[in-house]
Amino acid sequence: MLNSNYDYHKLNFRVNGYHKVAPFGSIEYSAYVGKVFGTLPYMLLDVAPGNEIYYYNKYAFNLMNRFEYINDQYAGIGFEQNFGSGLFKYIGFTRKMKLRQFWNIKTLWGSLSEANRQLNFVQGHPFQELQGKTYAELGTGVDNIFKVLRLDLVWRLAPTPLPQNRTSRFGVFGSFRLAF
Repeated sequence: MLNSNYDYHKLNFRVNGYHKVAPFGSIEYSAYVGKVFGTLPYMLLDVAPGNEIYYYNKYAFNLMNRFEYINDQYAGIGFEQNFGSGLFKYIGFTRKMKLRQFWNIKTLWGSLSEANRQLNFVQGHPFQELQGKTYAELGTGVDNIFKVLRLDLVWRLAPTPLPQNRTSRFGVFGSFRLAF
C-alpha cells in the first residue's frame, strides 16, 4: 500500500450486544477474534489496548500497560452485568440516591508467530506475548453516583504482572457516565 515494504492481511470479526434481562438488570457483551497474516513491526500487529490512567476505559484492559502485549492472532470476550439497584434498594440512603451495582469481566487470548517474535522482540522493547494463555480482568462497582459518576474496582486475575511494568493486580478507576 502506497509503496510500503509490508504485504499483509488482517481479518477481524466482532459481535456486540445489549439485552435487558428482567428482573436482573441488563447485560452488555462483546466477543471478537482476529488474525494478522504477514511478518510485521508491532505497530501493524494487534496491540492489546491497555490503560495507564485512572479513568475507566470500557474498551481497554484497565490493569494492562499500553503496548504490554502484542499478538498476530487473538480472541477476546467482554461481559458486563448491571443489576440496577440490586442490594442498594435495601439500604435507605443508597435507595434515595438510586445507585446501581454491576460486575464485569474482560478476557484476551493471543499468540505471536515465530517470525513476528523474531522481528519485534529486540533488546529494550517492553512487549510480551500471551503465548496462547489468558489475560483476564474482573471488576465490580457502583454507577449513577450523583447521576454522572461511576466507580470501578478491577482485579487482574492472570497473568501476574512483571515487576518492571509497575502494574498492580488491583485498581480503582472513576469515570463520568450519563445513563438514564
